Amino acid sequence: MDIYENIIFFIIIIFIIGSKYLSLYHSPSARKAKQNVTNSLKIKIGMSKHEVIQIMGEPNDKQISYINNVDTMYYYEPPVDAFEGIYIQFDCSTGKVNRIILFE
Repeated sequence: MDIYENIIFFIIIIFIIGSKYLSLYHSPSARKAKQNVTNSLKIKIGMSKHEVIQIMGEPNDKQISYINNVDTMYYYEPPVDAFEGIYIQFDCSTGKVNRIILFE
C-alpha cells in the first residue's frame, strides 16, 4: 500500500467509528435515556404515579403485582453505558413512590 491508500483507509476507519459514536450517543433513544436520568433526579419518595408520569413520561415497562393487580414498579431506559435502568417502586396500598433505583 502506498501513502494515499493508507490515508484513505484511515479516513474510512475514522468515519465508521464516528458513525457508530453518533448513532449510540446522539440517537433519539439516547437523548430520551439521558433525559430520563435528568428527570429521575426530580422524583421524590411519596410522589403519586400521576406526578411521576408528569415528570418522567410513560414508563418503558411496568411490573404488575399479582396480589392486587396494580402496577408496583416503573422501568425507564438508562443511558447507553449503564448496566441497569431506572426503577421507580410504588407502595401497593397507597400508590406512592417508596423507592427509587437509579441506573448503575
